[in-house]
Amino acid sequence: SCDTLSLLYTPFIMIVVVVFRDEAEITKLYGIKESDMEFYVLFALAIIPFQFIADMFLQNALELLHGWKILEYLEFCNYRFQQRESRWKPFENANTIDECIDESFRSLDQLCFSSQYYMLNTVHVNAIVYFVIGCEMMARAKYNLFADPATFIIVSIICLFCAFLKASMIGLGNLLGVWHVKYERRNRQLQVLQNEEPIIEVQENINRTRHDIYQVEKRLSTDAFRYKFLNYNRPWLISTLPSMLTPRTMQRSRPFLISNLSRVLGQINLDISSDSEDDDDGLEFDSRPLTFTSRSMLRKWLQQAERRIRLNEIVQPLILQSRGGECEMCLSRNLLQVEPMYSLEAMDQQFIFQHGDEIDQVLWKKFWQMNQRYHTICLPCIQRRTKREQN
Repeated sequence: SCDTLSLLYTPFIMIVVVVFRDEAEITKLYGIKESDMEFYVLFALAIIPFQFIADMFLQNALELLHGWKILEYLEFCNYRFQQRESRWKPFENANTIDECIDESFRSLDQLCFSSQYYMLNTVHVNAIVYFVIGCEMMARAKYNLFADPATFIIVSIICLFCAFLKASMIGLGNLLGVWHVKYERRNRQLQVLQNEEPIIEVQENINRTRHDIYQVEKRLSTDAFRYKFLNYNRPWLISTLPSMLTPRTMQRSRPFLISNLSRVLGQINLDISSDSEDDDDGLEFDSRPLTFTSRSMLRKWLQQAERRIRLNEIVQPLILQSRGGECEMCLSRNLLQVEPMYSLEAMDQQFIFQHGDEIDQVLWKKFWQMNQRYHTICLPCIQRRTKREQN
């Protein structure tokens, strides 16, 4: 985005340098004639469409090579910007910030690479360029800013003019409806709720939305869903909970945590029906809405599950290619299966430790091939081994 902005802004900077050629003396220092600057400006204008085409091919190549969904992300950013509830995107509710993104990039993601984002960049770049060119002019003219008695008056006039220009631009933007919120239904509903006599149709939409949210949270709070979650993710919970709970929380609520974890992880009733939400057998959970911590845990679990599924899909062809010709235990040649020596979770943790958490398909395949080993075992041997482990 910054490269695109600089590409479009370069001709304007060159024109400013040409206009203030005698004052800044930048072209004179580089030995560039005034007539030659026209070719620089024309070249900067001519490469813009071709650079856009090259960027499109480069973006496509990055998506194919690294598996990055750049276009889908940008489309999602555009959708979020169109669906924003506040006219100025950074002023939107803090609950809309994506906590899955690193903290240093959340404000950038909040702007959604929208026209507001590019306007902010343009304003800041203009300020920097004008400041640098002004310093160049004062240095060439050997002008002392602080020795000039008119400095305070000039600075005051400029500040007043900037404040007047800001107010004028805001008023003009309000008059023309610049960046108006396209979907104001939710804000309108909130305003209607504050009135004494809300519109029946709007009130029905509000109640319907609240009912849908309540139904979703109610399903997430059922015993059937919690049983499935605990049953399939018990190892992950055991390994992840210590990193989620702070030492202060563990020390302060140690008896409560021990009693509840032992009840959840050790006393799950296997006879509970996974299809019935009203069954009274098994564990009894509190039917209250999900808290912020619960949502964070579920979101983290979902991210890791999606990551493991994607990593497994990438290396699945490599696993199938590593199947041997006979079983390592009984030398059978029928019903052969391939088992990696190291689990996907262990390989993923080692990969994150060495290369970071970004999924690079090429790098992940190389890492898998260098560090993974396989066992070729037939299906009967796997079944016998499973029975021995259960006994």
